[in-house]
Amino acid sequence: MKKVLLVLFTLCFALGSHAQEKTMSELFKAMPDSLLPYLTTNNRLDMLDFMEAKMKAEVTNLLDGKSEMTALTHDSLSIRMNGVLRIDMKIVRVAEPVDSSTQVIRVVRTYTLNENQTERIADVYSSVWRKLSSAVEQSSLLKRDDELLSKPHL
Repeated sequence: MKKVLLVLFTLCFALGSHAQEKTMSELFKAMPDSLLPYLTTNNRLDMLDFMEAKMKAEVTNLLDGKSEMTALTHDSLSIRMNGVLRIDMKIVRVAEPVDSSTQVIRVVRTYTLNENQTERIADVYSSVWRKLSSAVEQSSLLKRDDELLSKPHL
């Protein structure tokens, strides 16, 4: 009997802690407008609705351009903001709680001007969208400028 109660208690605890974790859809809905400034809250909600309906998740953004959510899972998403910028988000579980949550969101912005000029910036946020860190993971933009500046001028 004690073993059964112990198993039930452990199961209830595990389910309770799992219930506090949010899906990417829930986190994306709660994301502040300032983090994706030319997508409105309605744009984000429309993208989610379109993805759930298995439709093309494309919206007209505030710059009168097209932005499209290209992938959505329970723990990640990808958005092509325009021809140059792609946003990828992934929920990462951490051992040390952050803001009383074991979830953090890694947001990677990839800027691609051409095959030789790209830059990837990774930001990490808590599940309440407080920025925890930021880093440039890859950049060939400045390298290309340095190459141009080092050529002898005629």
